[in-house]
Amino acid sequence: MHGLEVLSFEDYLASLILKRDAYYPSPFVLSAVGGGGKTTTLLHLFADHFRERSILTTTTSMGAPKAGGSLSPPLSEALKNNEGLSHITTSPPLESGVWFSNRYLDIPGKHKGVDRNAIDHWVREERKEQRRDSLLLCEADGAKRKPLKAYASHEPVIPETTDLTAIVFGLSALGKPFDESIVHRSNIFSEVTGKAQGEMIDFSDIEQLIGSGHFLKGIPLTSKVAVILNQADTLDPKDQADENLERWAHRLLAFRSIDAVFFTAYSKESRKTLYGVRRTTDFSPPVSAVIMAAGLSKRMEGKNKLLLPLMDRSVVSRTMAQSLRSDIRDFVVVTGHEAKAVQSEIGKALEEEMRFDQQLSVVYNRDYQEGQGTSVALGTRYLAPESAACFFIPGDQPFIEPLTLREIIEHWEPETIVIPLLGGRRASPVLFDRMFYDDLSKLTGDLGGRQVIMKHESHIKEVEVSGNNPFQNFDLDTPDDYEKALREMSEKGH
Repeated sequence: MHGLEVLSFEDYLASLILKRDAYYPSPFVLSAVGGGGKTTTLLHLFADHFRERSILTTTTSMGAPKAGGSLSPPLSEALKNNEGLSHITTSPPLESGVWFSNRYLDIPGKHKGVDRNAIDHWVREERKEQRRDSLLLCEADGAKRKPLKAYASHEPVIPETTDLTAIVFGLSALGKPFDESIVHRSNIFSEVTGKAQGEMIDFSDIEQLIGSGHFLKGIPLTSKVAVILNQADTLDPKDQADENLERWAHRLLAFRSIDAVFFTAYSKESRKTLYGVRRTTDFSPPVSAVIMAAGLSKRMEGKNKLLLPLMDRSVVSRTMAQSLRSDIRDFVVVTGHEAKAVQSEIGKALEEEMRFDQQLSVVYNRDYQEGQGTSVALGTRYLAPESAACFFIPGDQPFIEPLTLREIIEHWEPETIVIPLLGGRRASPVLFDRMFYDDLSKLTGDLGGRQVIMKHESHIKEVEVSGNNPFQNFDLDTPDDYEKALREMSEKGH
């Protein structure tokens, strides 16, 4: 299998944090699900100081890290002496610490989880303040300290703001008879894998849990997905050989949503990655954007508004640059009026901002004078085949915020049309699930995506988005709008 890089889980996490910092300031959120050492993994990462502040939390329930007994895993001396793990609060700690909800009155040392919405709200508020000093480690389901599990209908509870979802399996279960003592929610596990009680558990059962989509439920589009196969030191020595671990890793990487696979041995006193590998090319379903850059600018008194200068860039170049700084990976630019000049301005943004994991195509709309609907339809037909959802971004929105785009994506669900609200009023851009691509590809006239929105009112999800820039939904239609934009640029020093 080509396009792979061998590395440890710690190096993988550090690289993702570094990459996130290059986009925009934000806490980095890692959510762990599954069984077989999930809590131990998070505790070790807490102590590693990937960022200035480490926050351990849960959306379900969890024992205090130093509670001992059946409530928490055994700790090394270093973890026992870690002051942050003793600092438990019911609000986000200002320094490294543990963020839980209230205690269970009948179970000393056990705490209720933090509401997922509270976690997401805190992350978005930190983004607004441009803070990037925190690594938030969230245990997003429970496994009763068993090596394997299956999800109940209410699981997992993964925050929408998650950047990396780690699916943890305990390999100590391999070669053992299948029953509830080994697998939490064994009845559901049996339904998913076809495994009968008493049959031996093998690696193909883990493959089935991933391949069926069972363990991909609830993972945000903006999250990378890594599989951690912990307790690898319990395998038979021949199964611990690099060539076998590599073969097993490749079997899981056959599923395009999986970005990386790690075989680890996390225990009380030590931890190591026996073998780890990640893709160098992202094959997960991308979020797409069609940049609408074909219009006639009829209200701009003879000027093409997309080519007007705003500080050091043109309007369309700035819109393109802002979009490229987001989590969108698949772009289609639709040109029409003054296509060569517009494409040249687009090219300037690409030279400075385009990342290796992004792809872009430019298509010319011969029917651009017939209205925006023709550009929406043409752009939709050129989206990546695996595209999960798509924005339609007007080329004259130079103040669009990458973090606003991220927040809209975080609210995506299958078969929805996500419409952002700013101050309670509908705004753009709207995010359409791929379910609506067929309708979008047939549009005509000048209403654009509004025709599809009116047709599918029951699928609309309105979300109030945060952000510090009241101009982020501002588009330039008239000379007065352009003058306002120039003043905004001058005052803010963009």
